[in-house]
Amino acid sequence: MEYALTKDENIFGILRLFINEPSICKKIIKYKKYLEKKDSLDYHFKRWEDIAGAHYILHDTHQGKFSSISSPDNYIVKIDHKPIFFNLTGISYQVVELIHELIKLKNKDSIRNTFVEDYKEWLNYDDKLYSKLSKKIMFLMKKKFNLKKNLI
Repeated sequence: MEYALTKDENIFGILRLFINEPSICKKIIKYKKYLEKKDSLDYHFKRWEDIAGAHYILHDTHQGKFSSISSPDNYIVKIDHKPIFFNLTGISYQVVELIHELIKLKNKDSIRNTFVEDYKEWLNYDDKLYSKLSKKIMFLMKKKFNLKKNLI
């Protein structure tokens, strides 16, 4: 069975062609790994700051600007009042909020403390309504911002 060299082993071999001291080559590879890890952490931290920050800004300012369901056949659909989150993720902030709402409703404490007899059936019904609303929101958002497909 043959084994391929790892990326670092390949780099070590190439470095050895130019630097005839293994300890220096190892230090260079160690520093390369450090830079890659730092770059990756910086990137993900920045993405978290941007996306989570946009989400919380919208969460705090969406009063009266959120889509809703009047009846199973009547939806009041509004685009996000600020497209910050959508521009970063390709998903409407409202869709994420609807998913959070369903997760809260599915919480075992919610099921235990309810007087609704067919809780699971009611939850599935809400899920279908929210799904329709989410699709309508995303359709309007993509139409408004001329997106042909999801960014993610």
